[in-house]
Amino acid sequence: MPRSIKSNYIFNLADSLSKLLFPLITFPYASRIMMADGIGQVQFFSSIISYISLFTCLGIPMYAIREVAKVRNDPKMMSAVTVEILLLHAMLTMVGYAAVAAICMTVADVQTNIPLFLIMSATIFFTAIGCEWFYQGTEDFKYIAVRGLVVKSVSVVLLFVFVKTKDDILWYGAYNVFGVLGGNIFNFARLRHFIALKSLDFKKLKPARHLKPALHIFAFTVITSIYLQLNTVLLGFMKDVAAVGYFTAATRLMSITMSVSNSLGAVMLPRASNLVAENRLEEFKSVVQKSYDFIIAISVPLAVGLFFTSRSGVLLLSGNGFAPSILASQIVAVNIISIGISGVLGMQILYPLGKINIVIICTFLGAVANVLLNLLLIPHFAQYGTAAAFAATEMVVTGSMYVIGRKYIPITLLKRQYLNYIVAAAVMGLALHAIGRQGWSNLATLLTMVAVGMTTYGACLLALHDEIAKMITSAITNKWRRPTK
Repeated sequence: MPRSIKSNYIFNLADSLSKLLFPLITFPYASRIMMADGIGQVQFFSSIISYISLFTCLGIPMYAIREVAKVRNDPKMMSAVTVEILLLHAMLTMVGYAAVAAICMTVADVQTNIPLFLIMSATIFFTAIGCEWFYQGTEDFKYIAVRGLVVKSVSVVLLFVFVKTKDDILWYGAYNVFGVLGGNIFNFARLRHFIALKSLDFKKLKPARHLKPALHIFAFTVITSIYLQLNTVLLGFMKDVAAVGYFTAATRLMSITMSVSNSLGAVMLPRASNLVAENRLEEFKSVVQKSYDFIIAISVPLAVGLFFTSRSGVLLLSGNGFAPSILASQIVAVNIISIGISGVLGMQILYPLGKINIVIICTFLGAVANVLLNLLLIPHFAQYGTAAAFAATEMVVTGSMYVIGRKYIPITLLKRQYLNYIVAAAVMGLALHAIGRQGWSNLATLLTMVAVGMTTYGACLLALHDEIAKMITSAITNKWRRPTK
């Protein structure tokens, strides 16, 4: 029986935050040991492998979440779908390793350290057997979070034990693979408790039937990755690497902040897909409306918070040399709202309803807008132009999703209730502005802003008798209330 959406969200948020926080512990250590050239070689090989892995996955992870969620109440069907997808991924993985072999034999830059490249290529294998999509489809987010935390903790210890000099680059490469994907071994082994292989007629399995629908997801993934990568590529060609560095630092802070709101999307996709598959459309409408309400309630203060914490956050994480990143970070803060809304419209509504083509079209429109705006703005505004283009792109994607797919969207996009979040966020912004003028250290400013911002926003919502604030308060009260004797 799937856990509540609230529990799943908390577990998935914990997993997402651990993925962001652990590198903050390990990278400073590794960079001092491996130096720039060692880190660069590992990242170079990793980039090559990631592109091969992108094609061997072919959209399977996101597609499989929906398919497993649709049949999770039928053990026999769930077993068949899971095995079919695993077989399809296995066949694609063989093609991927043929590409690895060809690269080893023909690319001179890879031949400088073939053992390291082969270690990095284990990413392809671990991704194929990982089947994390199965546990997401069945909403077993507690297992995903606990397993991820244990594996990451062990991998950090192994990093400190085995990577001590620059000559330990193979161990560092292994850490980059096993630290991220090592838990996939446990995923695959644990699968036997849920899959009834004896009940399957392997002659009737049709792995190829999943190829075409997975390709739709692949197209969406490729288009998205293209315009996200083009931001830095165009900036690098039209300006310089310093501008790329400033933009990268700006978006890093945005990514950390967005993990709070994005974690709900991964939780909602399997739930929404299951409700649509079982034709429980009224419940589907109710669930996605609550999800949208929550996204508005959390993305508005996160965007305002990022705007005011950008100075202390950027300088603390990246150093005083990255002062030009501050304004860029403030510009892309609006993406937290845009991406939050498009996540609900696209991945929680249109995709579960089988309207992935609308999502692809809207993403393509965003990609076109991104290229045109970057070409127009970068020559005059460098990283600030790219930040503005990025922000406008996400608005285009979100707006077009509503315009093109509005007849399939069963929720209310504008409510009087949302004024609560705007008012509370504005009051919070005034408090953060006052803190920023105190001249404290970056660390003290950032920590104080986070604490005061959360307190101010929550207090304002309670004063306004907001429904979501009352629900959260009630949940916390019930959690800690001691039973009466």
